[in-house]
Amino acid sequence: MKNLDRIRDFTFKEDDVVVVSFPKTGTTWLQEIIYCILHGVDESLSQSLEDRFPYLEFIYPGLDSIQRMEGQRLIKTHLPYSLLPQEDILKKNVKIFYIMRNPKDVAVSYYHFVRMMTISNYSGSFDNFFEDFMSDKVPFGPIWKHYQEMWDHKNDQNILILFYEDLQKDINGSIRKIAGFLNRNLTEKEIGEIANHCSFDNMSQNPNVNYQHWDALGIRKSSEAKFMRKGQVGDWKNYFNAEMSHSMDLWIENNFRDISVSFAYEN
Repeated sequence: MKNLDRIRDFTFKEDDVVVVSFPKTGTTWLQEIIYCILHGVDESLSQSLEDRFPYLEFIYPGLDSIQRMEGQRLIKTHLPYSLLPQEDILKKNVKIFYIMRNPKDVAVSYYHFVRMMTISNYSGSFDNFFEDFMSDKVPFGPIWKHYQEMWDHKNDQNILILFYEDLQKDINGSIRKIAGFLNRNLTEKEIGEIANHCSFDNMSQNPNVNYQHWDALGIRKSSEAKFMRKGQVGDWKNYFNAEMSHSMDLWIENNFRDISVSFAYEN
């Protein structure tokens, strides 16, 4: 709570770039793409993503690191729009990137994440987690409200909403779109280099972005799935039975009715 009060008092700068997201929607992927657009692939290999693109909610290397950063700051947060210093965002025209992903795949990815993290101490089955997810009992939830709050600002000139499935379908086009929002002109060669660097295979092997160091810190259970597990669209089919799928379809229809989005559930 104390740190949340500090976040409310946090002051943005004119050229800040912020990635806002619900957990497990493609945050790390988007962060690395943005960093490479602004600084180049080679520079991204020099230090961990946590240091290059700090997490606002964390004491370290988050809020404290951000406040010490010089030049343009890249910031990550899972906080919903309502908990961010909105007046500051509007006044300073901070560039906000928001990424959405279909809720079924989010639920599966989130399940593996909480099982992986020692701090969550979660050992339940996917059936258990599914019920928690549908009951809005997961951190930073409910997902529909998180999405809705940013969707209400989709026409703000300083906000760009992206979709995980679009990045999967057309990574080059997505990089071009992101670069345009950042007022950066990239050559086709540069776009190709970033796309290759940010492919799932390469990122999953890159210790600067795959949070491999969490093992040594005791944050991750090495017996569970890796931080970067599959990076697919449609993995939910391996976990949902027909009843679950139908139940979530109705839940989405009821809770996401004010978000005019048709989520893609398979490639």
